[in-house]
Amino acid sequence: MSIQEQFPFAAHTLLPNISYPTLRNAIQHRAKEFDLPLAQDSETEIQLKTAYGTYRFWQGDEAPIAEIGSSRSDWLYVLKESLQDIVHELSPEIAKAIHWSDAQESAGNRPPNFQFITIEDVTALAGGFLRVTALAEDLSHFTTDSIHFRLALPDPGRQEPQWPYLSDSGQTIWPKGEAALHRPVYTVRDMDISTSRLTFDIFIHEGGRATAWAQSVTPGTRVGLTGPGGGGIPEVDQITMYADETGFPAVARILEALEPNASGHVVLQQTCSASAHYPMPTHPGVSIEYVQESDSDLGDLAIETMRNRPNHMIWLAAEKAAAQKLRAAFKTEGLNSKEHYIAAYWTRPAISNTQG
Repeated sequence: MSIQEQFPFAAHTLLPNISYPTLRNAIQHRAKEFDLPLAQDSETEIQLKTAYGTYRFWQGDEAPIAEIGSSRSDWLYVLKESLQDIVHELSPEIAKAIHWSDAQESAGNRPPNFQFITIEDVTALAGGFLRVTALAEDLSHFTTDSIHFRLALPDPGRQEPQWPYLSDSGQTIWPKGEAALHRPVYTVRDMDISTSRLTFDIFIHEGGRATAWAQSVTPGTRVGLTGPGGGGIPEVDQITMYADETGFPAVARILEALEPNASGHVVLQQTCSASAHYPMPTHPGVSIEYVQESDSDLGDLAIETMRNRPNHMIWLAAEKAAAQKLRAAFKTEGLNSKEHYIAAYWTRPAISNTQG
């Protein structure tokens, strides 16, 4: 059965100047890295299944062909963007040559998962956080399965911001140079689909672009948003969670939504003692522990849980190195990390060896 017969939304593209074996190897690597199932893997065809839909690759008469299918148009778009990243790693020039079969239907439009939000209010929270309330255009796709999104923030000095659009080939054209948009990821702390009101919290840290924006933005300001995406509310009986301050809002959202009979433990890592005052909800079956960054490594703590509490779902949101360490441990132990949530919420800047 073809992708078009399986899904209401589908598209395909040629991938010229790339061999099928090279493409197959890249897809196999992607599947292994993110623990994604391969529905088919042969010398003539490979299929990759994801939460958003299915990829199918095979050798055509002229070049390899990529076909994607999904149950939603915005998820189809996510699949396109992911494939763009995969091919770009192999060859930026080939990535530029991608031309989707449905491109003419949407040329010039905004990306399907992009919308504008209008800021209503920004208030200070205990613990060194800011709470932002905004009105969105449409929150109907924001469910408990996807609680994350990206802001699209223009440079505050630009009077006429530029926004993304779809090209004649179906690719997303993002503003570049001085018009480039800052796109940090945040968690929906609260929302009301009926009024399209959205609330999210930002951890204040010096030098952060989103922090500076939130501290100076005025009501009525319009910015962009892409999403939803990422993980959702876990439906589990036992859970152990690890997060630094960037993940506190996500932990709070999950604690509120966990089933009453759930049990577990939360480890919250602090870079400053004040963050312990962030308004963290309580759950009758889940204990909360605070640790200092200087005294703990969330990756190591999560690995210990992986080995000693095999029935617990592990949920980790932290710096990239901790997430990589935990993923590597799952692979070493031969365990399926897809049953857990492991996310890098930020990346520590590289230390320069330059003197003076």
